[in-house]
Amino acid sequence: MVDVNVSLYLVSRERIARLEKTLTLSVLPRLREFVKLRNREQGDYFAFSVVQVTHREDGPPEIWLNLTSFVDGRSVADFIEDGELDEYIESYKQEGWTFASMAPNRTFKDTGESFWSELAASDEDG
Repeated sequence: MVDVNVSLYLVSRERIARLEKTLTLSVLPRLREFVKLRNREQGDYFAFSVVQVTHREDGPPEIWLNLTSFVDGRSVADFIEDGELDEYIESYKQEGWTFASMAPNRTFKDTGESFWSELAASDEDG
């Protein structure tokens, strides 16, 4: 068993919420693997994608999770309706998650693609 510090990103087209929790998992999930999280109110049928793994020298590893789907062979963000985002946040808080932050969504386009992916692709071309 391994303790893992988890940042859960819930994304709407307008906002991004980050929640945090330390989970004990049987193994450390790898990049692009999926993790199901308990949510008794909303259901635990979401498979969150591991989008980042960070190993710490003096602490447990960290992973970042968000909802994704595959479109044309690429991973893109799945959006939660903005009107439902606060309900999802509250339901995860009931499961012991800590609300860490909320910010305007300046990361993902309406297609679900990240603006950062576009920048990385333009660096490769130049």
